Amino acid sequence: MTRKEQKEARKLQIIQATLDLFVERGYYGTKTSQISRQAGISEGLLFHYFPTKEILLEELVNIGLEGMRMPMQIKAENGLDFFYQFTKVLLSEVKKSPFIAKMFVFMGHVVWAEDIPEKLRKLAASVDIIGYSQRWVEVGQKDGSIRDGNVMSLSNMYWCAIHGVMEQYALRPEIPLPEPEWMVDMLRNGKNGSD
Repeated sequence: MTRKEQKEARKLQIIQATLDLFVERGYYGTKTSQISRQAGISEGLLFHYFPTKEILLEELVNIGLEGMRMPMQIKAENGLDFFYQFTKVLLSEVKKSPFIAKMFVFMGHVVWAEDIPEKLRKLAASVDIIGYSQRWVEVGQKDGSIRDGNVMSLSNMYWCAIHGVMEQYALRPEIPLPEPEWMVDMLRNGKNGSD
């Protein structure tokens, strides 16, 4: 392993340890000494990589934002297919890395928690995935693949279900993840004979 690869591996080790602690204890409930202990390094080495706990928090928020933009890269044949393709990719990636499920829990906390600096709460809230998905609900209602109903409510319902599954998986990974089809069936238009 090259020196650069070692530094990246160490940085990832710190980020994973921090995420675990932030999910478990919250931002203010986590001390840098706990992060260094969880990561298996000295506190001095932690500060070499991340001079402050807030810089670590910001790094995690930026990773979360990158993940929140992932649905915007999905190519879909119709409205329902967008939700299916995204769910399939998400669940497949979560099986490989529980880190992703923990990021859902973390980002949900960042948006509303008072212990998070306001600039980072606003940054975390800057990607409106429910709003973005409303466009796909509208597409699906027009092409007949998605049930009739309030577009915002349907988009919100889907994302609440996704977030709930991610939260449970982060807390209890022994519970099997659902099939992608099950997740999108809540949006499916049953009137077109596909139920």
